[in-house]
Amino acid sequence: MSASTGRVFLHSGWDTSAMSAEQVEPRVNPLIRMALYLFVFSIPFEMPQRTIPVEIPTLTGAMFLLTTVLQPSVCFRRLPAAFLWFVAYLWAFGLVVLINRVSYTTLVLQLFVWMVQVILLFWVGTNLMRSDRVVRGILLTLIIACTIRAALQIFGIAVMTQDVYTGGARVTMFGQNTNLTSMILAAGMAAVVGLQLNTSARLPRMGILTWPLAALMGFAIIQSGSRGGLLSAALGLTVFALRGSSIRQRVRNGLFALVALVLLGWGAYQTDVMRNRFEVAAVQGQLAGREEIYPALADMFIEQPIFGWGPIANQFEIARRIEDTEHERRDAHNLVGELLTSGGLFIAIPFLIGMGLCIRAAWRARHGALELVPLAILVAVLAGMVSGTWIAGKIVWLALSIALAAGMFWSEPAQHPTPRHEMAGV
Repeated sequence: MSASTGRVFLHSGWDTSAMSAEQVEPRVNPLIRMALYLFVFSIPFEMPQRTIPVEIPTLTGAMFLLTTVLQPSVCFRRLPAAFLWFVAYLWAFGLVVLINRVSYTTLVLQLFVWMVQVILLFWVGTNLMRSDRVVRGILLTLIIACTIRAALQIFGIAVMTQDVYTGGARVTMFGQNTNLTSMILAAGMAAVVGLQLNTSARLPRMGILTWPLAALMGFAIIQSGSRGGLLSAALGLTVFALRGSSIRQRVRNGLFALVALVLLGWGAYQTDVMRNRFEVAAVQGQLAGREEIYPALADMFIEQPIFGWGPIANQFEIARRIEDTEHERRDAHNLVGELLTSGGLFIAIPFLIGMGLCIRAAWRARHGALELVPLAILVAVLAGMVSGTWIAGKIVWLALSIALAAGMFWSEPAQHPTPRHEMAGV
């Protein structure tokens, strides 16, 4: 250890002689960090209507994974149990394809490659978030990206509108799926509000910009007309009412969450598209086809509960059962429904165990330096997966990695300042 580094540790109050290699924050190669931040920044900017064959977050994710060869001992340092369960899911995926003799080879292979990529991103991201600098960088990048994405939509740049039969129009950009975009913005909203309510000196805050940024994202969600996105934002914000080190802090956090929820609900009710869609759902029970898809999923699982119908093949079976004349295949619009019909219990069990370990990690970390930020982001994302699948969605695996890293490296209550001079930078 150099003399300058030793002075930094001494000044920060850490006894470096008592620290193990696992406790010392790793020095992450700047190129790896920049590639990781670029990947995170790209998540809200998917472009379905593009000229290149690969989606932008998939491309930036591949670029980031390539940089890991520069520091394999840091990027692949640990094999978390959750990661091993997701690897077991990949193995089950391949076996189920063979058992069901799925014939949609190109589509199945494409999905499998996506799943391999996101699980690798999950593994590497979890290891890198042992670094304070990386955690701060990821959270700030997510907030900046969501802010820019929301602002571009609100100011009408590259927007597209879709009239709905209930009245009003849903707004999006680049042909993006409004539900997925809203879920991403809900995660960004949870991050910006969570950092402001966090009491640790190890994390940055947006200060007076917090609520304008949250309002910007919230308005973009409302413009999208996504009921699932609104639910994601609401549940993500509700998490912050769960904790405070004193009665005063609990009341403060609860009031913040309540005010944010009221404003979000009020804003939604003022727009024709959102108000009408909720009224149709409540009065007529219409859920954009989900009212037909969900019973079909239940029947499909009952018929083939162990190995399901096969990945992708289940989507063609859903369309056939609901007699959809406009689409060859239909998404399950629910993560659990997708797992149970694509591969039955054989696929669902390892995947849900891996996800459960990430949820437990986020819950354990609520008393650590990150407090409720990882849990709020994860809740916002998982709420979006109640009405949408997004099993290969980059925001889903980013939220899972933040949650798992929080439980692995950030679960202990912060008793000391940050142990590294890297605190000054992102």
